[in-house]
Amino acid sequence: MVMFIKEDIMMRNKVLMICAVSAMLLTGCTQSHILTGSGPAEPVFETQQGIVLDWTQIGNDMDDEFVDNDEYPMALSVNYSMDPKEKKLELNLVVKEGTTPEEAVTFANAAVRYLNDVAADQDFSIEKSSETSYGGFFKDYDLHLIVMPDYTMKEQQYWLVDMDIPKGSDEKIVSKEGAVVMETTAADDTEDADEAEAADETEAEQTQASK
Repeated sequence: MVMFIKEDIMMRNKVLMICAVSAMLLTGCTQSHILTGSGPAEPVFETQQGIVLDWTQIGNDMDDEFVDNDEYPMALSVNYSMDPKEKKLELNLVVKEGTTPEEAVTFANAAVRYLNDVAADQDFSIEKSSETSYGGFFKDYDLHLIVMPDYTMKEQQYWLVDMDIPKGSDEKIVSKEGAVVMETTAADDTEDADEAEAADETEAEQTQASK
């Protein structure tokens, strides 16, 4: 009789163990493969690894910000070339004849910071610029900065800014020593006058239409 009781107890223990193991396996499968509904996907703002910047978009954003903008009337084009292996960026800003060194420095300061910030819009690990910093991109990349009037690539005496800014230095942008300011031509003056007249006419039409 005692022997049957022992066998019965052992059988019950085996059944309990089998049930426990089955429950563990079922729980594991449930956690691994069943997805719970969580609503619409939310944008991801944390740092992501391996992000490749879209430089075509950055270039387009730079053009939209500075070219044909009344805040930067001197700006004609924004050009750049990048060497990712050497971690060096060359930024070439082309301005109108007659642009002063002070105007060139103002344009350069805005362009460098804006380039960093549009890169930061794509990669949230990049620190935004500030009044005292060019931003996180230029903590990792050396910058060669040039501001020059149009058609003066081979006439460096007319370049208004020509300097290297080592990564992380936030070195102040200054005008090139001894830079020669190009005088505007009659054609440039006429073009500027025509643009001003067209702007005045547009403003007058908008004012009249609003009455």
